Formats: sequence, structure tokens, C-alpha cells
Amino acid sequence: MKSRALIAVFAASAAVALLAGAPREPGAAERIAAIVNKSVILSSDVDEQARQSGSRYGVDPGDSATMVKLRREVLNQLVEKQVILVEATRLGVTVPPKDVSDAIDEEVEQLKERLGGEDAFKQALAQEKTTEVALRKKYEPDVREQLIVMRTVGREVQNKVTVTDAEVRAYYQANRDSIAKRPESLKLAHILIPFEPDSNQVRRARMRADSLRTVLGKPGRAESFPDLAAKFSDDPSGRRGGDLGTFSRGEMVAEFEAVAFGLKPMEISAPVRTRFGYHVIQVLEHFPRTDSTEERVHARHIMIATHPSPADEERARVRAVAVRDSLVRGADFATMAKKYSAESATRDSAGYLGEVPVPSLPPNMREVLTSLHEGEISTPFKRDAGYHVFKVLGRTPETEYKFEDIKVDLKKVVLNRKLEEAYRRWYDRIKKGVNVELKE
Repeated sequence: MKSRALIAVFAASAAVALLAGAPREPGAAERIAAIVNKSVILSSDVDEQARQSGSRYGVDPGDSATMVKLRREVLNQLVEKQVILVEATRLGVTVPPKDVSDAIDEEVEQLKERLGGEDAFKQALAQEKTTEVALRKKYEPDVREQLIVMRTVGREVQNKVTVTDAEVRAYYQANRDSIAKRPESLKLAHILIPFEPDSNQVRRARMRADSLRTVLGKPGRAESFPDLAAKFSDDPSGRRGGDLGTFSRGEMVAEFEAVAFGLKPMEISAPVRTRFGYHVIQVLEHFPRTDSTEERVHARHIMIATHPSPADEERARVRAVAVRDSLVRGADFATMAKKYSAESATRDSAGYLGEVPVPSLPPNMREVLTSLHEGEISTPFKRDAGYHVFKVLGRTPETEYKFEDIKVDLKKVVLNRKLEEAYRRWYDRIKKGVNVELKE
């Protein structure tokens, strides 16, 4: 088994199997799948984990050949885990209790998100007739073992593997013919004519957002931000208490981003208007820029959506056609973008989108835009936010990647290969000192 696959198995959330039954000691009638030194692996545990893996990867339970193969892989993974734990004991690898507690905290939060929020998590606990405290205690040994395995592999394998520039260049030269080429790209500018909901709908959305902001501003309020997000937000993130995770500049629409990056941790914004509606934003953490990472924030929001009607969409189409006609007659694209485009990130820079790889374009747009000559204007394209009018500024044909263009990516490929080889050599060596008995 490959090292990165092994690491992924042991780094995977213990909560994937959460509520599926506690780890058990073998009973008199239990079948044994394998013994690693004095540790017993039960056939029933292999069966259960194989079922969970099959469900996770969409394997048909009726596909007996695939399920047999999957079960064998699960058994091998469990054996491998126990072999590494034996080696970890010999090396004296331990994990501080706080690290275990922090890992359990993270897994529980991820489980809550997957289940759809705090309420769904509590409902699942109730169905299993357990509590969060009991659940954490039940899976503490498993999480500790996962951390020990990862630290042992990290110390004995990952920390000892390096990649030189010469190795990366040698890989590039040996595999140039099989490395994908840089696809054709178009240099594009655009103008977005948005779907604008009628003023009455916008006013109602603003009133709802104002009301929620007022509630959130009251000291000692009964409902938390996540509670209100789950109840009132029109965004799918509402199921997670409005949590958007961590993001850098350029990942959100400009109006949202401008406010989010200006908030202090735990500060709540006034309603912010974007093309999606109104947002009430709370920043949970603000991470400054470092030498290796961009400035980021961790935020959550409540969104009150505005939904354009067919009449709103028709108004946008008529305006987009008019803008396109003006451009064809010679109107300056930069001036028109500044005046009409709703894309705040590009309207002040002549609508410039940069070089866009052709394969990344939607199929209907790809066919039309690749048929245009440099300087030509497209017909309006209807998308989720409105109608787009494009101008082709230039074109770069498909070409071979230069070494420097993909050096970083190639280094990861070479590193992974070396890690897999180093892991296999290390595992084969430590396994020789462990008694492994397969009973199936």
C-alpha cells in the first residue's frame, strides 16, 4: 500500500465511523481476522469498516468482487496500523493529552458540519442514546493511535526524504512527452449586466437583514449567530451556522470581501449588499499575511437573498444587447465597463479578466469565444448573476510547459514518489520484527 494512502487512512476522521459502534474486545464467539503481536483484529470490525468505506466511495454492496477486494484492503490497512503502533512503542513515540483533545475537538466540529449543524448532531447522539462527552471518551483511544501513527511515519519517513532541483529537472526531462501541455487561453475583458430585483424586494430584504443585525447586537440575546443563520439564512452555509471557513482576498465578491477583511474578530457588520442579496457578516479569526501565506479571515454570515423575476432578467438582457451594440459601433470598452458593469473587481480595470484557459470555459461560451477574432465583441451570455458581454483581447495557443512554469508541481510529484518508496522500504523492514498472523 502506498504511503500517502496509509497516511490518509490513519489521518481520516475517527468521526467517519462515529455513532457506528464502539471499539470492542473479542468475545468467545468472535471470529478473528488477524493477530499482530498481541493485538487482535476482529472480522466484524473489518466488515464494518469495509461497509463504511464502500458507502463513502459509492461501491455497490451487491458487487461482491469489489467488496471482497475492498475488505482485503481494509484488513491490510488495519494490520499495517498495528505494525506501526508496535514500532512507535519501541521508539517511545507519544502524544500529549492536549494534542489528542484538540484533534477530537476538530473531528467533532467537522462531524457537526457534515451532519448539518449542532441540532442534527444532537439528534444523532440521541438516536444512539449517548452524549457528546461519552462519544469523545469512546473515540479518544482511536484518535490517539491515529496521531501516534502519523507522528511515527512523519519522524521515520517524511522528515528524512528531500528532493533536489536536479531530481525535479531529471524527472521533467524524462517525462516531457507525457506531461500535459498548457492549454490554449484567451485574454478576455467583460461587462456584467446584472439581474436587478425590483426595488420592493430589495427593500424587504434590507429590512430583514437590519432586523437580524439588531437582534445580534442585543446583549444577552437568546439565540446565537449560528442559530439565526440556521433558521434564516438563504445560503447553504446556514446549515453550518453560516460558517464560510477560511478564505483569502479574491475568493469572495468584492463588496463582501471589503467588509469582511475590515472587521475585527467577533465583530458583526451592518448589512452588506451584493448581487446575491444582503449579508450580515461576523469574522471569527483574522490571519495576517506571512512569508508563506496570504492574509486570510475565517468568517460566517447570514444571507437574505434577493431573487430576480423573469421581468428583471428580461430588462438585463435588453440592456446587455444595447451595451453590446454600442461597443460594436465603436464605444470604448473601458468606459462602458466602468459605467455599466456590476463586477466591481474588474470594472475599474476595463473589465479585464486576464488569460482564461479555454477548457475552463462553459461549453456554450467556449465555442463562441474561440471563434472570435482579436478585438471582436461577443453576443451577451446569460449566466447566474446576469448577462456577460466579452471582448477578446488576445489568444495564446496550446504550448509545452517550460520547466520553471511547473517546477513546484513537479517537485510535489517527485516528493510523493520518493515518500512512497521510502515508506515501503521502512515498513517492510519494521514488519520483519513483528509477528503477523492472518487468520482469513
